[in-house]
Amino acid sequence: MKFEPALDKSALLKSLSRVYGYPAGELTFIPAGEVGCHYRLDCQDGRRFFVTLLSGGRLARLSRERLDFTLTLTRTLVDRDLFPFLAAPQRTKAGALFSSFQDQPLIVREYIEGRPLGEPWPPAPELLARLGALTALLHRSTPELGLEVPYVEEFNIPFKGALFKSLAQLEKVNDDHRPGQQALRDLIRPRVDRILELLARLQQLADQGRDLHPAMVLVHTDMHGGNLLQTPQGDVYVVDWEGAMLAPAEHDLFIFAGEGFSTLLAEYRRAAGNIRLHSDLFGFYFYRRNLEDTTDFLVRILHENTTHEEDQYDLELLLQDCLAGWPQLEAGIDAIREQL
Repeated sequence: MKFEPALDKSALLKSLSRVYGYPAGELTFIPAGEVGCHYRLDCQDGRRFFVTLLSGGRLARLSRERLDFTLTLTRTLVDRDLFPFLAAPQRTKAGALFSSFQDQPLIVREYIEGRPLGEPWPPAPELLARLGALTALLHRSTPELGLEVPYVEEFNIPFKGALFKSLAQLEKVNDDHRPGQQALRDLIRPRVDRILELLARLQQLADQGRDLHPAMVLVHTDMHGGNLLQTPQGDVYVVDWEGAMLAPAEHDLFIFAGEGFSTLLAEYRRAAGNIRLHSDLFGFYFYRRNLEDTTDFLVRILHENTTHEEDQYDLELLLQDCLAGWPQLEAGIDAIREQL
């Protein structure tokens, strides 16, 4: 969440003290992510934690459904030293991995002091190689988890209904709606046919991916630069595990495609062993991520945002991160095919 909501911080501090046993301190809002409201907790004894409240939006609801699994998974990865480079969830005094505050799930994690790797991209070659090795380490952990993973890639398009509903809702936007909603209507309505073409291509790639019967490994699914933190000591930590599941390795690797990918890929292959990768699977994830993000922006502007600032922020990202990427989708598949 990029904008701080109205929240009784003193009540939240009391809840953290009562449920987790942390000595009262100070909460600082962190404008990051799309799923929850985040704070840094500075305790009186000098300890720091990362506090998340899950809101009621579409993405937050999906995260709530997966919360038991994702928190157990990340705690297991750290406790068993399979993948220690993450912010481990902390237990309450009663031993639970999350609690609640004002009917919202409350999660406390280890605080990682570091800077996101998102800008500029790509990072230096040695760091790209390290990211390749880090991704391979996660994928290699799969047989050692000793944990049932209920979320497995089925090559479906779970957001299709929300996308069609949002496109229909745009037709009802008129001069009585917020300026941001009117701007969204004017931006998307001329592009509806193109969106349907992209959706048809995504379905084709989904069918091809299903027919490949690829090996499934534990994947993070969202390892973009904003979810990668480099500490002052030079370590790289991966945050935001809400989408973790079993899927083809391409589900993690696709997000690194582009400049510098060959360096990361070479180290990944060296560390992961003999693994076959498919350009069509990269293509499936290129298309699905773009259209899923497009849907999320439509839903937020039409149904969740309440301010002009929120609308403007989402409209800019929709244009820059989604619509502007449409011409590169097929070119991206061709480039991956050449590298593989």
